[in-house]
Amino acid sequence: MSYAKHLSQTASTCDSPASGANRIVRDPAREKRANTVTRRLAINMGFTCNLRCRFCYYLESIKAGRTNDASTEEVKRRLRTGRSWGKRAVDLTGGEPTVRADLPELVAYAREIGYKDICIITNGWVIGSEDGYLEKLASAGLNDVLMSLHGARARTHESLTCRKGSFDRILKAAERARGLAGLNLRFNHVVCEQNFDEVAETADLMASFTPNAINFILFQPTRDASRSDEAIRFRSYSQAAPFVMQAIDRHKAAVPHINVRDIPFCLLKGCEHHVKTLCQLQYEKVEWDYCLDVQFKRGKPFFIASVLAGAGLCVGNPYFWSADADNKMHLALQQARIFTARKKGPQCRGCAINHICDGLVKDYAERNGCSELAPYAGDRITNPTYFMPRDEIE
Repeated sequence: MSYAKHLSQTASTCDSPASGANRIVRDPAREKRANTVTRRLAINMGFTCNLRCRFCYYLESIKAGRTNDASTEEVKRRLRTGRSWGKRAVDLTGGEPTVRADLPELVAYAREIGYKDICIITNGWVIGSEDGYLEKLASAGLNDVLMSLHGARARTHESLTCRKGSFDRILKAAERARGLAGLNLRFNHVVCEQNFDEVAETADLMASFTPNAINFILFQPTRDASRSDEAIRFRSYSQAAPFVMQAIDRHKAAVPHINVRDIPFCLLKGCEHHVKTLCQLQYEKVEWDYCLDVQFKRGKPFFIASVLAGAGLCVGNPYFWSADADNKMHLALQQARIFTARKKGPQCRGCAINHICDGLVKDYAERNGCSELAPYAGDRITNPTYFMPRDEIE
């Protein structure tokens, strides 16, 4: 059964605004399917960066010189830890990983100890500037690159990255990635108040490089970004949603994977299979293991406390009780994150998919309320991967 048949009144395209008329008709096979936690690891190697993006989680730390850059040996230790947990894919991120002189060495080491998919998350400045640099990384073992493009034109992109020339560099980097055999190209696009009206045009530009995936990440003011300027904070998700839907509709046939992050399902009704909330992250092939991520960043005591607290929040979820131990641990951690960083309205309690949605970013909800949220009627869904395409699940 296709995702559209689950909803008795859903348009077949993503070109209409969300409405409250949808009714869930549960597909038992999807609701009962087993889920495996992602086998991907992320290693944040430090905050040092050659751009100053206004929405960056670490912007204030970078400005203050608190870059927390990991040594070569520390990154290698984390790579070994990931392999001991059975991870076979890794994202090397920051900050900006290409500013590190040891990046080719780290990529080669990851390949040497058995990682099959090795990715960098990059703003493209170095790749677009230095001839042969991307080829050098590919020779070391890099086979996946996730690039960040935030506008359809230089004015928009550079107003957000705060560095002149960054638009031309990312386009040059993407062109080089497209021309390199065996390299998987993906894009991140942070959507905010300043650029949401050109999302479809930006998608046109990204799609021109034939990427395997496009991720639309709606800006969330957390960590250092909680002090971001008002100009990039959303005034209305509902106002931005139709532009995102238009972008999906234009490119869903040609781009294999289009994901929308940090927005509730009900604001993109008809596009549920593209929406990925915190509830879905641990099952996506292209997302990383947050249990390991939290341990690396916050330490094991914080991780254990978060899992215990989150488990208490899962007692009313039938899926939690049917899951294996590894799933329970990840579900509990995500529920702890949802409790601290998200907010739902009273109308969400009766929503058919309340168990698999994380609601609104708390900062946004506290500023704008939750009246935009329109609950689904119908059969209750508890399996987090219910709407996800099978080939996107680990």
